[in-house]
Amino acid sequence: MTDLDELRRALRAQETLAPDPDEVLAGATRRIRRRRVIGVAAVTFAVVALGAGAVGALERGTAVVPPAAHPSPSSAAATGSPDTGKVPPAAPAVSLEDSSWQLMFWAIQPHFATVHYGQDHKYAFEIEVRESAPPKSALPAKPTTAGQISQPQTVMWQDGPNRWFRVQTAKPVTAAEMLDLLGKIRATPPVIKSPLKSVQLPAGQKVDTFTSESEANTLVLCPDIEVRKVPLDSRCFSLFVWIPRNNESSDSGTEQDPLPARQFRKIGPYTVEINSSPANRAAALTLLNSVQLDR
Repeated sequence: MTDLDELRRALRAQETLAPDPDEVLAGATRRIRRRRVIGVAAVTFAVVALGAGAVGALERGTAVVPPAAHPSPSSAAATGSPDTGKVPPAAPAVSLEDSSWQLMFWAIQPHFATVHYGQDHKYAFEIEVRESAPPKSALPAKPTTAGQISQPQTVMWQDGPNRWFRVQTAKPVTAAEMLDLLGKIRATPPVIKSPLKSVQLPAGQKVDTFTSESEANTLVLCPDIEVRKVPLDSRCFSLFVWIPRNNESSDSGTEQDPLPARQFRKIGPYTVEINSSPANRAAALTLLNSVQLDR
């Protein structure tokens, strides 16, 4: 299981009980940090869990507008193909334009991007863009009529060679309501003012994974981002920025952690944590000290 897998699993499990989606998101992020589950590969969604309480604090639905009236987010900027030498990387050029949904977070990896929204503290709406061979069940193009949508809670379509979209929600929606939501997907980046402003990348390191939340960031750096390893290659670094809650401790790593050498830095109310192999502790400290926050 990967960082983002764990985040989404935790959110789905809490969906129907969550008093506040921000609390659930923060709690899930803290559990990920403590577990040190950092084998970051392409995120997968447990489609079999769709139903009552299946997604996480993020979703939406309503009427019927043909989506052809607005440009489709079909540029490569929408996918998880970040500028691997820039931190923070640009947000993916895909978002939902609907004020009844709250933007929760976005995440990118090579050839993959995802943007999550929440509604009413219990529903989720997720947009994924992938650069890979689409599933056989994917539609040949974005649907333009409700009759093309056989499973309203999960819609997949091809968007060119080796590129496809998956949009899903656990909220009970009709095909017409999902079509309306699909028509509100725009080729504009989501806007979240997250804390991480800049960091100096070590030589040879590239952005493998980046997540952006309102008060937290996750960054994973690896020398070879095209090779997906679980757990992470010992040459990688993982960095977290967050605001600790009351009585939250910075627990020590274990020998089973993929990157067991952990170092911390306080910047105002924020804690910055860097994880590395013991051999890369000095380089990790340099990376940690280079962190600047936009706060």
